[in-house]
Amino acid sequence: MNLNSPMMRYFILPMRIALLCLPQVMNACVCDGIDEARVKRLIEKYDYVFIGSAIEVLHFDKSLRTLISNEGDGYSNVLFKVDSMIKGEPNLKQIVIQAGEGSCTQWFRLGEKFVIVGNRIDKLNWSRVKKGDFQSLEEQPPIPGYNHSTQIEGNRKAYRYWKRLAKRHTIVTTDMCTSFRVGTEYADLFLR
Repeated sequence: MNLNSPMMRYFILPMRIALLCLPQVMNACVCDGIDEARVKRLIEKYDYVFIGSAIEVLHFDKSLRTLISNEGDGYSNVLFKVDSMIKGEPNLKQIVIQAGEGSCTQWFRLGEKFVIVGNRIDKLNWSRVKKGDFQSLEEQPPIPGYNHSTQIEGNRKAYRYWKRLAKRHTIVTTDMCTSFRVGTEYADLFLR
């Protein structure tokens, strides 16, 4: 087969263009279905289950926090006002939500009510990142002696910000598979 033949050029060029135009492969979050039995298992497995709403956007850079707050698209790191505690410390009025980064990140709009299922972050860990590397805040495998830990990479200012938050508030990590907007079928299973 001669790839330089005029017939093959008419075939290969459109195929190359078509392949370039295909959407990029993306990660997608896949959550298990929720039923009453799964709700019971989630309540048993996680440290906190509560109902509340986001009241403040959290970001270590004050000017970025203001910019992010004005966008209104939803936020992954927020301060939640606790309306009702299903499981956890009953006297908590506010909890910091750290919803991670990645395909399963839950985005919260200020004022929207959610049922949050999550684990308390016991340890914040800072690690140095080489210049130019991506910096992130993400849940890591537990540090020995701690059930749940979060890795803050590269930005010392972000690490200090989260350490101050941890002194004042309980930090809970959650995601799209364990946080449910009140009024949805899944949230209603927790509210029965």
